[in-house]
Amino acid sequence: MKIKLLLSLLVTANIGFAQHQINSFYNSNGFVSTAVTNPNALSHGSGGIDQTWTFAGFLSLGTSTYTNVAPTSTESSTYPGTNNVIVTSSTQGATTTEGRMFTKNTAATVSITGLNSTGLTINFNGGSNGAGNATLGAFPMVYPFTNTDNNVSGNYVYGTNSGTFSGTLTTTVDGYGVLNLPDYSYSGNVTRLKTVLSVTLYLSIFPVGTASQTTYAYYEPTDPTNNFKLRSLNTVVVASAAGINQNDTTIEIGTMPVLGNAHNTLESVWVKNPVETTIEINTSSTIDNATISVTDMLGKTIYQAKNETINGTFEIPVSLTKGIYLITIESESRSIKKKIVKS
Repeated sequence: MKIKLLLSLLVTANIGFAQHQINSFYNSNGFVSTAVTNPNALSHGSGGIDQTWTFAGFLSLGTSTYTNVAPTSTESSTYPGTNNVIVTSSTQGATTTEGRMFTKNTAATVSITGLNSTGLTINFNGGSNGAGNATLGAFPMVYPFTNTDNNVSGNYVYGTNSGTFSGTLTTTVDGYGVLNLPDYSYSGNVTRLKTVLSVTLYLSIFPVGTASQTTYAYYEPTDPTNNFKLRSLNTVVVASAAGINQNDTTIEIGTMPVLGNAHNTLESVWVKNPVETTIEINTSSTIDNATISVTDMLGKTIYQAKNETINGTFEIPVSLTKGIYLITIESESRSIKKKIVKS
């Protein structure tokens, strides 16, 4: 009886433990996230068990679409060992940019071999036989997984600056709990993946600066798509001699609703922020018979239109003074409200 009870407890413990894991490094093909910003810095906390993370007040900027492709022959030669390329196509307004992350997936152990985006190329090609690759570890990763790769190295081109780098990549499954995104009507049980890349930049043999990148990504272990629900990436680059002092954060929301009814169609709406000469509404699905209103923070109506059709991009030619406004879009007895900023 005691043996049966012990085995039962062990099985239950193992099942519960396995629930707090990151299943894969790769999103599903065609996954679309929403790029957002927030006037307040997100506080991710130190991690741990049974956490509650609540983030709100986001302003939509655009969308990013992820696809996984095989490397070209040139890419295989430039980034040796690469067998999977994550392509990100990001759209904000009328501007679309593409980024490529080159990875090596060997027996479920994933390493980053290179990065290529507008104005930046990084090749983790230091050492021999892939020794400079930035290795995250083997997936699935179960809390409290941790791995530090102290041999990250290679070369970079950043604008008109170029050189070599070396440093570390630390990967941890550092917490689990409930993620709340009230702006997107989302609440779910998640596990968090944290990565910290920290390198020294060199010109010839002389150190000229530092770069670090800290990422927090929240996943539902039971979601077969393995698409993150929220991801925040902070990049800090300091190279005084080159006049570089960069500190910026990109945030993506991955809780995209399934389209098909009025409510979910409205949830797909994002509004370009900050507002320039016109208010730009974007949606991936047609919204018919829409009522659009813009109010200031005192409730005064600045603009209102009825029976509008929103398909793709819809521009409102309204002149706004500097400040924060609310735009409300109603269709079929449902509505959605978003903050917009005129800077």
